[in-house]
Amino acid sequence: MQNKTRMRRSMLIAISLLTAIVVPARADTIFQTATYTGVDNGEFIIQSTPNFTRFVGASFTISQRTDVTGIGAQFGGFPSGTVFGAIVPLASLTALPAGAPSQLESISLGDVVFAVAGGIHDVLQPLSVTLDPGTYGIIFGSGLFGASGFAGLGDGNATVGSPNFFDFQQVASPNWKVLNADGVRLFVEGNVVAAVPEPSTWAMIILGFAGIGAVTYRRRTATTLAA
Repeated sequence: MQNKTRMRRSMLIAISLLTAIVVPARADTIFQTATYTGVDNGEFIIQSTPNFTRFVGASFTISQRTDVTGIGAQFGGFPSGTVFGAIVPLASLTALPAGAPSQLESISLGDVVFAVAGGIHDVLQPLSVTLDPGTYGIIFGSGLFGASGFAGLGDGNATVGSPNFFDFQQVASPNWKVLNADGVRLFVEGNVVAAVPEPSTWAMIILGFAGIGAVTYRRRTATTLAA
């Protein structure tokens, strides 16, 4: 009876340990093009009007399966209406989004529409999407996903590394192009998805703990009898 009780305890300990392994970490910044400074030396206006449409984005790579919890940017100026933020797949860090800018909705993996308040500040919008290891683009704009307004991306932030920016300007070009946007702050928040053991691995670990418990019990029994 005691032997069975010890084995059950060992199995419960194993299950508890495995449960702790797969608990996701707290959300953190997994990508940013610049750190926030609160300075805005000028603005990259994202908008959509009959005369001018502009989207701005940057590429990033993740090496592990990741749960994105939100995307954001540092905005400034005097915005109006709503803008969108979206995540799309990219072939590489230097690649541009596939297809025409007007087809962005068809390749979006996750998107959100939001309003930006006036002043210089970070804006983080909740967005839930799981990304496999690979390269992606975070894009802000208007005129798609139901967004119709404008906002300014500030460019006075402290650049992190060598971010790859791209944009679409309806007046300048009908397609995506590489953009020099030093100081623009775009960021992605989320957490790495912990690997979940296969069923066979669970079984082996649990049996291993149970075996340890059984051996420990036998050793204690043998010591008692010898005494």
